[in-house]
Amino acid sequence: MKRITHAFTLSLACIVASLSIGQALAEDSKSPSPMDQLGKLVGDGTCTGNVLAMGTAPGHASTGKLHAEKTLDGQWVVIHYDEDKTDVNPKPYSVQQYISYDPEKKSFVAVAFDNMSASYSPATGSGWKGDTFTLEYTMSIDGKMVSLRDVFTHTADESSHTGMMRDKKGEWVKTDKETCKSS
Repeated sequence: MKRITHAFTLSLACIVASLSIGQALAEDSKSPSPMDQLGKLVGDGTCTGNVLAMGTAPGHASTGKLHAEKTLDGQWVVIHYDEDKTDVNPKPYSVQQYISYDPEKKSFVAVAFDNMSASYSPATGSGWKGDTFTLEYTMSIDGKMVSLRDVFTHTADESSHTGMMRDKKGEWVKTDKETCKSS
């Protein structure tokens, strides 16, 4: 009898352990993936903002359109932003920025391409902190390596983007800011 009771207890323990492992795996599979965080960036918007004067380019008010969607089987989010052409802005800015999550590096990665140069800008970021998502990168501008930052914010009412550049003193200086309303 003792042997049967011991076998029954051992079997019951194995069943309970299996159920616990199965439940833990099910809970883990329900955990949001880092890519789920990027859903806040997806959508369409009409944007207004300001670009600060830089070098020979004058500062100006800006308007534009935003379109962001998941792409490549949901592994990336691509953001398209296109400024409107105006008399004070005859060469409007256009950019495409791809953002994903690198599980090996445990960080978000991005690359941006724009119509102002043939260069590209790889970036990294740690994800949302409250309503803010920040990407930092370094790129060559006029032959000099420059540190840049994209700061995205998202609330129920609007989304915004603030571009920043590190100045000669190492301080972050705002280069542009756009606020977008869903359209």
